[in-house]
Amino acid sequence: MPPAGGRGETELPSYVEEEDEDDEGTQNGQQPQQKIDWFTRNFGDIDKLLAYQSNKMVRIKDRKIGILYWSIVTAVIMYIIIVAINIEKKHTTKDSGIGTVITRFKGKAFSTDGKVYDPADLRYPVIEPNGAFIMTRRLTLKDQQVGVCVDWDSPTRCPCQDGQVCNNGFCQVKTWCPSLGDYNVDNPPSQVQSEEIRMLENCVLQIQSGIAYPNIGNYFYVTGHSEGATNRFNNITLGALLELGDPPIKMKDLLHRGALIGVSFFWNCDVTSACEPQVVIKRLDVGQGFVQKRARHRRKPNGDQTRDALYMFGIRFVVDSAGVGQRFSIQLMVIQVGSALALLRIASAAADNIMLSRLYVDRQEAYYKCKVKETEDYSEAQERINLIKDEQKRSKVSLGALKNKQGAGAKVNLGLGAGGRGGMPAAILRGRTHQASSSSSA
Repeated sequence: MPPAGGRGETELPSYVEEEDEDDEGTQNGQQPQQKIDWFTRNFGDIDKLLAYQSNKMVRIKDRKIGILYWSIVTAVIMYIIIVAINIEKKHTTKDSGIGTVITRFKGKAFSTDGKVYDPADLRYPVIEPNGAFIMTRRLTLKDQQVGVCVDWDSPTRCPCQDGQVCNNGFCQVKTWCPSLGDYNVDNPPSQVQSEEIRMLENCVLQIQSGIAYPNIGNYFYVTGHSEGATNRFNNITLGALLELGDPPIKMKDLLHRGALIGVSFFWNCDVTSACEPQVVIKRLDVGQGFVQKRARHRRKPNGDQTRDALYMFGIRFVVDSAGVGQRFSIQLMVIQVGSALALLRIASAAADNIMLSRLYVDRQEAYYKCKVKETEDYSEAQERINLIKDEQKRSKVSLGALKNKQGAGAKVNLGLGAGGRGGMPAAILRGRTHQASSSSSA
């Protein structure tokens, strides 16, 4: 058995016993006191990971800056509520509608020579999906034959091509003669018969209109089908319809040249409720009138081909139904609220710029101290840190060179005092050990 105090009795057995005790305690289900939580060990502190960051608020007591700030805030809120939401409806999903119209005409009219005209005479074509043509005046040139004369639909001025004859400044070509066209309709040939239709203002139009929005709803809206609504265009006289124009139109002003009249049904519907259109009636031809041309061909007993040319002036009603449907959208509403919150930052930016500008010479420095916090110049500190690291590297190199010079083993002086490796206590112990060895030898 080794002597007490010898190398055999070191602190190693005690260390092993403590480690065994720790292992035994762990096996018995006892957790170490300083054991770190699994989530904290892998992901860090959960409070620090989910920390909430809040901006520091500085309350500036200045009425001028306050008026500027709250004025901008009020303007932003009013813009979002009035313009973006109420007028432009940016919080709704929108869709263009598919409109449908049906126009019918009924009634009778009379010409200056006493003839009676019914819808078969006055309307051409008889069936027209998006409107109606009502004749007001007719020019008839009978027994036209193919010959050489001036084509008044597209006259050609002299000089003429080879084989053509110049007549009163225009070239004669092969066409239906005598010619009746756009350029001589106000001064037609003597053979032309003119008929003007009277009492058209008492004839009746029946206009049915509707619209659907297939992308945002499965419902077809019809004019006058809402609760308490009526369709005043279902049976309306031509005179009353023209009086609703913008500006009002008189029937007597349209008899000679006709006109192009637009009747537009505009829908602006929320698909979750009932809807009725707004109607706009406006003249579209800018005073030029409207005319249709027809021809009736026949053959004479002698075999000659002839035709009757008809020039029909009248009122051409163009009826259409169009509009936009909308439906509330929670996603778009959230976007508008987010836009409002983002625009409110303009008020803070404007107030800060005014507050820190030269407009506030007497208070600029005080406001600057309240608003801005300056840090130290870390760029110079970084330079000093680099110098310290370089000095530490040089110190390590010097110690390594000194160690190589002194050698190794027991002769190495570790700088622990006069004893070399252990100072004065180590020297005393070595002396006692030497005396003990001498006694044992004796």
